Amino acid sequence: MEPSFGPVELVALAFDTPRVPPSVAQAVLDVGATGAVTLLDLAVVRRDQGGDVEILEAQDLGDEIDLVAVELPASGLTGDEDLREIAAAVEPGTSVLVLAIEHTWSRDLVTAAVAAEADVILHERVPAVTVNEIATLADTAASPL
Repeated sequence: MEPSFGPVELVALAFDTPRVPPSVAQAVLDVGATGAVTLLDLAVVRRDQGGDVEILEAQDLGDEIDLVAVELPASGLTGDEDLREIAAAVEPGTSVLVLAIEHTWSRDLVTAAVAAEADVILHERVPAVTVNEIATLADTAASPL
């Protein structure tokens, strides 16, 4: 059976506000429009000042994130167990945007690797903050005194 999806990453972005900032919501939609990734599913988890947790699945987001033109091909991928675990860490008055993102660019690579019976022996995600810090250190070290 050929894979129909590339690797999927579950990302949770925490905000010190009860709503996802509009600029972040738009950036999520914009990056999906490029085709490099496919937004498979998303949810918002928030806790009000009283401590009550609200979990909004994609179909319940309303005006939180405008998904009118977005098809989520794996809605439900951010499962209840994952969302409950995230909710346990959400502070009062804050929110978390949970994204299931397929690395669409890698579909052909995955198909070829499966056909060649390759084994994944390492898969490690390095956060952007770390990459940028290392790049800055490398630039500093390479700069003449």
